[in-house]
Amino acid sequence: RTLQSIAQQKGIRMTFLSGDVAASGAGLVHDPTHPGDHKTMYQIISSPIVSAPQGGYILKLLHNQKTLYVPKNGQKSTHEVSDTKEDMMEIFHTDASGASRELKKLMGRRNYVTFLAYDQEAVNQVPFSPNPSISSSQQGLSKLSLAVDFVVQGDGAYTATTKYGPVIIPHLEYGR
Repeated sequence: RTLQSIAQQKGIRMTFLSGDVAASGAGLVHDPTHPGDHKTMYQIISSPIVSAPQGGYILKLLHNQKTLYVPKNGQKSTHEVSDTKEDMMEIFHTDASGASRELKKLMGRRNYVTFLAYDQEAVNQVPFSPNPSISSSQQGLSKLSLAVDFVVQGDGAYTATTKYGPVIIPHLEYGR
């Protein structure tokens, strides 16, 4: 709740990079009725590229299907409905080998993530031409969004990698 308040006051999107679970995935905390507001915070999960992947039973245990909410006091998540919900994103529909996957939220393979910052309005305009629709107060870093790709190692040490994503983390409009 404290970070949500800071996000609202400063007009910034809170995003967390975490790891060391020998798996990859993405989650978010959000208000389902206002998906783009300051309460929406993303968590990107990656692991050290040298870490051995977790066993299948651990990943199955981590694939929680129960709906969790952040309580008003900001303490431990519960099943009691509140204005902030926790979700994991289903990113991994197929395995690096091409086979269909039952567990789509976490991938238990060696992996890394890439972040690309971009301005959607700048992407849509002609290169090297000013865009009169962007006012001077909106220029700079205030409109940057992030595109996150997960790069996962295939079977064996020298196999090709597979890219999953992107997960788009949109910028936060000031005051939302």
